[in-house]
Amino acid sequence: MIKVIVTEEFTLGRFDELKNLERCSSKNQRGRLYEGDTFECTEEMVKYLTGGNEEGATVVKVIEVEPYYNNVNVEVNGLEKEPTKYEVKMDRKPRKKR
Repeated sequence: MIKVIVTEEFTLGRFDELKNLERCSSKNQRGRLYEGDTFECTEEMVKYLTGGNEEGATVVKVIEVEPYYNNVNVEVNGLEKEPTKYEVKMDRKPRKKR
């Protein structure tokens, strides 16, 4: 799953597919997402919300990517360990070529 934050208010028809929705304000209209709300969704949904839609609008920003382990617990030296979470920074400028 990929965690994103809403950058522009929008309505989503596939609202039921979102996981762990956290509202940033007291507004709570079903199907409507407000600036600052965070939620988890699939890679397909992220592509749609970051410009892969009919309008080409980007309405979310990726803040965290969790690796997919087929729901299997990872064991290290006999101790269970949760999958590592990776943070994606989108504001970084590309490196200059030498």
